[in-house]
Amino acid sequence: MLNPQWLDTFKVLVETGNFTRTAEQRFMTQPGVSQHIKKLEEACGCELVIRLGKGVELTEQGQRVYDYAQSLSKHEQALIESLKFDAPYEGKCVIGCSGALAQRLYPVLVELQVAHPSLSIHLEVAPNRTILNSIHASSLELGIVTQQPDEEMFSSEKIGSESLGLILPKGALGNLSTNSADNTASSQEKDIADILLSLGLINHPDAMHYLKLYFSHSGEQALMQLDPSRLPKRGYINQLSQILLPVSKGLGFTVLPIKVLDSFTNATESLTIYPATNDVAEPLYFVKTPHRSLPLRYQKIQSLIVETLNA
Repeated sequence: MLNPQWLDTFKVLVETGNFTRTAEQRFMTQPGVSQHIKKLEEACGCELVIRLGKGVELTEQGQRVYDYAQSLSKHEQALIESLKFDAPYEGKCVIGCSGALAQRLYPVLVELQVAHPSLSIHLEVAPNRTILNSIHASSLELGIVTQQPDEEMFSSEKIGSESLGLILPKGALGNLSTNSADNTASSQEKDIADILLSLGLINHPDAMHYLKLYFSHSGEQALMQLDPSRLPKRGYINQLSQILLPVSKGLGFTVLPIKVLDSFTNATESLTIYPATNDVAEPLYFVKTPHRSLPLRYQKIQSLIVETLNA
């Protein structure tokens, strides 16, 4: 590879036609300029300039080297200009999130792309661990996860929370005990545990994570004492849009973000949400590689996601 400093000196010499002016522009001595030209000629294995006093005349080989030096300079300038370019509605955006979030976010992201066709939005549906691994491997630029990651490996920002619901078939709570003179809180809590054990779980990839979170934060003593692994499994489906179907048919219960109900037909007529003592929600975090500023096009997408999640 030809030394770029020698090439720059040679290029200036050709353009000024004078060793003195070249030395001034390159902040060098004239002997230093001569040394660069000599080393470049030795590297090329041929004479590049014919010296005419303090001026020069190019040989045929020198003209080719000068054209090459010009080309390098133009490519370098084009690269620098391209690095400054960062349009807010152009380019590829790669984002990862859970299936429940994708169901809510993808329609609004598609509308954004319709309004700005130069955007190319890629949404990857994946669990927390896969999203973090993909960001670490630089195959994802931005992720949304439900657990704050290691601060040394990732940069994270809390953007909201997602409410969870214990979702059962309509009428499943018909025999649920209520607080009264004859029914204590403990009997009520025992009843909901019995109902879940009787119904069984419609399992899905996030079910155990959601169950543990829900049982521990619901404020229901019976649920806090219920081991999710004890629940009989009545079925399994990894397609979010289909998880509520068997529940609506009375085949079991499940735990999902409550917003999933908005996209399920006849949810009001076929499903019910258990009214736990405490609302249960999991936090949501934007996550990316640390110390990195995302391109400008991600700013609108991030603000649109936050707006959608908090609507």
